[in-house]
Amino acid sequence: MPPAPGLAREGGTPTQAAVAELLREVTGEDAEWLAGLGPATRLDGDLYLDSLEVAALGERLAARFGPAVDLPAFLAGLEFEALLELSIADVASYVDGAA
Repeated sequence: MPPAPGLAREGGTPTQAAVAELLREVTGEDAEWLAGLGPATRLDGDLYLDSLEVAALGERLAARFGPAVDLPAFLAGLEFEALLELSIADVASYVDGAA
């Protein structure tokens, strides 16, 4: 999958592009929405994901990268401030380390 335009501009990785695409799917946004995403885009602070969207993202990450990718368990281990600042790059780094 080619990087999303925003991620390509900012030197995004293939995993970051995959996370961005899965975010697009769970939020129901169109492909043009991806252009505004970059590695530093925060799931809460910028995208305002709700708990259902986060759960859906976790399911799609596990389906794509394997059951070792357990987003809910990863999130449960984070401090509150880290949850607020969690970015696409952070999720991609977790996926790369877990998959």
